[in-house]
Amino acid sequence: MKKQSRIAGRVQLVSFLFTCVVLINTGINAQERAHKVLVLYETESTIPATREIFSGLFSELKVAQPVATEFYSEFLDLTRFTSAGFREKLSAFLTEKYSDTSIDAIVAVGSKSLDMSLELRERLGRNVPVVVGGVNEARVKDKDLPDDVYAIVRKFDVRETARLAKTLHPDANRLVVITGSAPYDHEWQERAHKMLGPNFEGLEVEYLSELTLAQFKTAASGLGEKTILIVLTVLEDADGQKFVPRDAVTEIALVSTAPVYSVYSTFLGTGIVGGKVNLFEDIGADMARLVGRILDGKPPEERFFSSKSVPLLDWHQLKRWNIDRASLPTDVRIELYDPTVWEKYRLQILVGLMIIALQSVTIFALIISARRRRVMAHELALERLQLTHLARANQLGQLSGAFAHELNQPLTSILANAEAGVRLLNTDPPDLEEVRDILGDIASADRRAADTISNLRKLLVKQEVVLQPIDLNKVVEDTLKLANSELVARQTTVSFRPSSHSMIILGNSAQLQQIVLNLVLNAAEAMTDLPKAQRVIEIETGLGPFEARRLSVSDAGRGMSDEMKEKAFSPFVSGGKHGMGLGLPICRSIAQAHGGTLNFDTSKASGTCVYLSLPSPEEAADG
Repeated sequence: MKKQSRIAGRVQLVSFLFTCVVLINTGINAQERAHKVLVLYETESTIPATREIFSGLFSELKVAQPVATEFYSEFLDLTRFTSAGFREKLSAFLTEKYSDTSIDAIVAVGSKSLDMSLELRERLGRNVPVVVGGVNEARVKDKDLPDDVYAIVRKFDVRETARLAKTLHPDANRLVVITGSAPYDHEWQERAHKMLGPNFEGLEVEYLSELTLAQFKTAASGLGEKTILIVLTVLEDADGQKFVPRDAVTEIALVSTAPVYSVYSTFLGTGIVGGKVNLFEDIGADMARLVGRILDGKPPEERFFSSKSVPLLDWHQLKRWNIDRASLPTDVRIELYDPTVWEKYRLQILVGLMIIALQSVTIFALIISARRRRVMAHELALERLQLTHLARANQLGQLSGAFAHELNQPLTSILANAEAGVRLLNTDPPDLEEVRDILGDIASADRRAADTISNLRKLLVKQEVVLQPIDLNKVVEDTLKLANSELVARQTTVSFRPSSHSMIILGNSAQLQQIVLNLVLNAAEAMTDLPKAQRVIEIETGLGPFEARRLSVSDAGRGMSDEMKEKAFSPFVSGGKHGMGLGLPICRSIAQAHGGTLNFDTSKASGTCVYLSLPSPEEAADG
């Protein structure tokens, strides 16, 4: 056991020592892989060009150097503080600051930071490779630089910018170049003189410098449209007032009556049209890639590389100066472009148009469908009217014998009275008073026959349905007159209890008589098997809920089952022996056409009760 414990302890000790060695080696390797890069900017940190180089440099270094890299950034501000004493103190400060730091590479942004880099590494006594960017090609080629100094040279080409402006403004005959009063501004003025001279490709060149900002603005506001204005840098004006160049350009471009150009991409958006420029972010990215190769131990054979220049234009200024798009270079880059509504919301517009199209198709389909429904509804209404008329004619056909008897009585009376009148007239002297009474009886019998024929005609004539105010009680009375002979033949008594309230409704008399006649005949047929004394039809009118006019027809027959009551209003369902099963369905459709209902009264204990409910005239008019 002791031996096994000693072996286990030794294994744990070896594992611990192995882990320590691995961690130490990992730390050493991590330290070997971690690079330290010092970045010197010749300007202050708020300069837009500096910020863009900074962005491009560090964005690309994350790709070129994925291993952890320590960066030290110094903004020297040498373009504003130019005294030798300041430079000496700044150099001594940087030497003291980085004396104990192992710098692997120095990145210098601008020619003044290049000078500081060379001086700093000499003081530190180390041959640290230097990558400089954002400098003019002539500035690095004129210097006798060490072999481990590499450069991304810029071409802030005034000549190419002037040529671009001339292309876009072919009618121009004059070129004005503005520079400030700072030493760096003077350098730019000298380079512009060398590149452009007094005349450039048909343009008379004029140079404005050593003016205050107000004087620059006054001069710019007096230029004509045939003049091209190029603003280089205004770090300081004649009064000694210092500026961020972009701010100075903004004020000048705001009042200029001539199109303004520049060689700096950072001036875009201030009111300049554009220029042939190096993009500072691209310069920073190029510097990062070059630093990455050096840190990886793969320095390039060539030492100087040119950053790509592109024609860069402001979309708003192109529109302001009515510059033809066809005259633009093929490799032009347009910034601050305002997309059209179609370009910005193409998907939304297409979706919206699709929705509108679908809605239009749907609406069109609904219109067609509604039109078809109206046609079908009209056809159904005509067919229903025809069917109603046929059913009414069928009912009247069943009552033809009763109608014949009903007409026979007044006609027989007329004939008898006429013969009696003739006999009286043949007497001498004739009894004229008696003849007068006979003629009155003849007229009364004739009116009775005429009423019967008129009511029959109303029921038989096929005419358009017109709703008008009618008395429901009178409808019942007229119907009972028509059915009187049939009811007498069937030995059936009718008990009609009219309501004392107004029973005026909006309806069609013929159709409502058809309902009453159908219900009365059904009730009479239901009591065929009962003794004569029990064959009583009870008809009652009254008011229902919401002032509705209500008519009920009850019989004393054997009644109907619940199942039969549910089916009774369906077509071709009949409880009688000879019925077609169309009477009640047609009556219900007539009731519905009048805005009413026709149903069974389920509360009646015996027999069958059917009630008709119709809206009041006011409710019917509102509906």
